[in-house]
Amino acid sequence: MKKAIEQIRSFNRFYTAHLGLLNEHILNGPYSLAEARILFEIGLHQPISSQELGSMLGLDKGYLSKIVKMFNNDGIITRTPSLHDSRIHLISLTIQGANLLHELQGRSDQQIEAFLEKLSPDETGMLVNSMITVENLLSANYSNLVLSQQVAYREGLKPGDVGYLIYLHGVLYARESGYSQEFEGYVVKTFYEFLEHYNTQKDKIWLATYNQQIIGSIAILSKAKNEAQLRWFLVHPIFRRTGVGKHLLTTALTHCREQQFNNVYLLTTDVQQKAIAMYKKAGFMPTESVQMEQWGKTLREERYDLKLQNQ
Repeated sequence: MKKAIEQIRSFNRFYTAHLGLLNEHILNGPYSLAEARILFEIGLHQPISSQELGSMLGLDKGYLSKIVKMFNNDGIITRTPSLHDSRIHLISLTIQGANLLHELQGRSDQQIEAFLEKLSPDETGMLVNSMITVENLLSANYSNLVLSQQVAYREGLKPGDVGYLIYLHGVLYARESGYSQEFEGYVVKTFYEFLEHYNTQKDKIWLATYNQQIIGSIAILSKAKNEAQLRWFLVHPIFRRTGVGKHLLTTALTHCREQQFNNVYLLTTDVQQKAIAMYKKAGFMPTESVQMEQWGKTLREERYDLKLQNQ
């Protein structure tokens, strides 16, 4: 925790100095950073009341009132009574205020463009994605549900996907289930065998991504006797209990029904109780259980089947 606090303080100092936020006037305009921020929010949410503005920005009522009065005297805002409550005055920009805001936004865009010109497209993408994550994690209404709303889903594999999926399996199963590195070798082997015979007409894999990074996966592999195997069902811990896993599992089983497979099966271990609960809820039934020593643990390898021919 101490290291995290020190890093955040360091970033805050770097950020304010790098963007010139310590200057008396922001973007060479007539107003300070705090005043310009209020002006930006008025332009974005107008018409807006002082109460709404103060709540949004977390500003003291007296301090905000002083700035609103200054804006009014400078002729950049107007205050009109609300049609629903005459005690409340709504704030909007005047033409002068809108022109000033447009000018400040133009200067801001030029400043940001100058920063980005120093970066490659990949570096720009990394910066923007990091900023999105920072904003999400520090927002007042943050929850993992907020993050899940920005999850994208895609079908198929791109170069590098399998390597990252192997990494996720190795890291998460070691951390959460105590599996040895032998398990990562097993995952490497299964993906190698999969890629040797990968047929996009018969085999399907779906990925969930956040900021273009894989955070979930599931696959359906076509087998003999009109069976299918469900494999590599994984969701990053941050995105669990958000509907991401349910979406992936529903997508996979919908595909199986559309392809009219007779049966879908999966292999798991008794360590994966949370995943097993999801499988059972979807209709899978246990059909085999064998105790074994593998991946540094004594565990039971279990098979679950879902009959589809009568569904």
